[in-house]
Amino acid sequence: MGIFNIKKRGYFKLSKADFKTKKDDFELVSVKFSGNFFEKLSQETEKENSTEELAQITNTASIILFKNKVEIVYNPSEIELEEDKFITLINQKLNWINNNKSLINIEITKKLLPLKNENWLEENETKISEIEFVKRIRLASILFLEDGSSELIFNDGNLFWEHQIVADLSAKNKLIAINIRG
Repeated sequence: MGIFNIKKRGYFKLSKADFKTKKDDFELVSVKFSGNFFEKLSQETEKENSTEELAQITNTASIILFKNKVEIVYNPSEIELEEDKFITLINQKLNWINNNKSLINIEITKKLLPLKNENWLEENETKISEIEFVKRIRLASILFLEDGSSELIFNDGNLFWEHQIVADLSAKNKLIAINIRG
């Protein structure tokens, strides 16, 4: 396990052994209410409430992509494919992403640069150019989903007050949504 630095464009060959399993524990608290919520509020008992200990398991690997350390993530409990086949799909998607950096940057810039320049400028900040916009965003992680789609998550370089830029890539390598979140 380590950080993979791919020198040849479009060649990733991660395997199951390259991923570390990460477990995040959390508590789910549910409360049952029936009828008129406000009348029943004081009458609810602990018996009707429950707390459940849960964990989310993810597999992660670190690679170097676009000269940045990028975390690759998937949830093994959500995939229906055999895990080795899913990782092959991840490699194919990584190769496509690696070979299409310009296309991805153009689409993100087309969607978010006007938003930045029209709504997110600091006081006395001048509008930024496409070149400056692209220089400031950095791919930080990619979440791979069970259907072959993925979320490319970028650090925003403080363009949007440290929100994330999220580009949703379909299973057929189409950017279907680009947004900020956080």
